[in-house]
Amino acid sequence: MTTNDLPTSSIQKALEIINCFNSKDSSLFLEEIILKTKVPKTTVFRILTQLEDYAYIKKVLVQGKSQYSLGYAFLEKGELVKSGLDIRELARNEMIHIRNETNLTVQLAIRDNSEAVYIEQFESWRPIRLYPTIGKRAPLYVAACPRVLLAYTESEEQNFLINNFEYKKFTKYTPVNPDLIKEILIEIRKNGYSISKGELFEGTIAVAVPIFNTITKEVIATISIVGIEGDFESELSKYINILKESSEKISDKIKSTT
Repeated sequence: MTTNDLPTSSIQKALEIINCFNSKDSSLFLEEIILKTKVPKTTVFRILTQLEDYAYIKKVLVQGKSQYSLGYAFLEKGELVKSGLDIRELARNEMIHIRNETNLTVQLAIRDNSEAVYIEQFESWRPIRLYPTIGKRAPLYVAACPRVLLAYTESEEQNFLINNFEYKKFTKYTPVNPDLIKEILIEIRKNGYSISKGELFEGTIAVAVPIFNTITKEVIATISIVGIEGDFESELSKYINILKESSEKISDKIKSTT
């Protein structure tokens, strides 16, 4: 059986519905969507309702009939992709510089709601790989990069996140106590960097610093170096300085492009 022979999945049907909308047809009635997709009415209605629940579809009443358009979630995700692409390009040279200076893996992450997303990575020439790769996600309470993003989140939102995480121990070193996490976040703000040891993968160590938009004073990303425990404890102060210097240079690039 080929891929084309497989039954159309709910995800495929949802994508067909989403793809109905374009610059010409930015708003559509239910009957128009059914006509465009050839998907049964009950299925279209069910998928639209589910997409509306997650803000991917917006519904308004026009003369007593439901009219649908793409929701604000697409705008939010679009901004996430755009910011991710921009910061990757702006950070690229500095990430390569850090990797060359330390011979450690360098990672770049941004925040997506309650998670960090690793969007770029330049690997050490060493053969051992025990850390997240591009596209991987981690909750904001665990590991160096995610906790930097949590540490610089506005206090009310930060407290909400800490009180509502579904805490999971990835290793025996993963912190899952809210009070302990709050103390760690205070130290990150005080020192300007975050350190983690074996929290996502045992035997690893990472140090991360924030990248600021110096105009808005917001942290828009975080950059880290990661390796195997024993790789760089003796050089920790040196590596933190390298990270901070590169972070400032990336922030300067951000300022010059805004």
